[in-house]
Amino acid sequence: MTNRKIDIDKPNKLPLPSLKTLLINLVFSLVLGFLGPFGSYAIPLMKRLLYWFIMFNIGHFIYFLSHKLTAWYFKNKSPHPILRFLTPTLIATIPLSILVGFATLQVGYQFIVSMSFFIYIIPQVFLLGVIIEILMQAIYTKQVIEDKKKPNHTFINRLPVNLGSNLICLAMEDHYIQVYTDLGSHMILMRMKDALVELQDYQGFQVHRSYWVATSAIESVIRKSRKTTLVMRNGLKIPVSRKYQPKIKQIGL
Repeated sequence: MTNRKIDIDKPNKLPLPSLKTLLINLVFSLVLGFLGPFGSYAIPLMKRLLYWFIMFNIGHFIYFLSHKLTAWYFKNKSPHPILRFLTPTLIATIPLSILVGFATLQVGYQFIVSMSFFIYIIPQVFLLGVIIEILMQAIYTKQVIEDKKKPNHTFINRLPVNLGSNLICLAMEDHYIQVYTDLGSHMILMRMKDALVELQDYQGFQVHRSYWVATSAIESVIRKSRKTTLVMRNGLKIPVSRKYQPKIKQIGL
C-alpha cells in the first residue's frame, strides 16, 4: 500500500523548462527558421520562424522523454559513453522524422510514410539531432563545471562531469559509495560518514546507515506493516530504518 501526505502549501515541482532552456530553444528555433531545412524555406519568414519554434519545443519534449527512457534502461548498466550519448537521439529520430515530415505539408508536398521517405529523411534528422545534442551537452556541461567551482559543492566535484550535479541517492557498498544522479551512477572509494559531511549544504538526508537521499528526488513513500520504503525518481527503492522514520514525517512525507 502506498501512502503519501500531500502538503497543499508546498509548491509543485513539475518538470517545466527553465528560462535558460526556453532561451536556448528560441535561439535554435531562430537558426532553423532562417535556414528553412527539409523544404520549409518556401514558408513565409514569420510563419517559418513560428513553425520551427513550435517544432523545436515539441522535439525538446521528445528528447526529454528519450533521455528519461535511456536513463531507465542504463540505470544498472555501464554502457560505452558514445552509446549512452547516441541512444537518446536514436530513440527520438523516428517520431521526429514523422514530425518533420509534416513540414512538407506546409509547402504543398504530399506526406506519405513510406520506406523511401524514411530512407531519405531519417539520416538527416539523426545527423541534425546529433549536432544539436553536442551543442546542448556543451552548453550544460559548461554550466556544471561552473557549478562545481562553488565552495559548497565539494562532494559534487568528485563526480565525472557527464553525471551532472543533480543527486538522487547514495548507497554504501563495503568501502565504496554508489552515487546515483539523473544521468547515471558512479562508484567512489569513500566512507558514508565522510560523504555526509561534504553534503551538509545539499538538500537531502540519511535514511539508513547505508543510504542517503536527495529530498527533491523522492517520488513516493511505501509503508507496509512497520517498514517504510522511499521510491526515488530513477525507480530505486530505498529502505528507511526506524531511527530515521521521524525525519520522513518531519518533511511531510
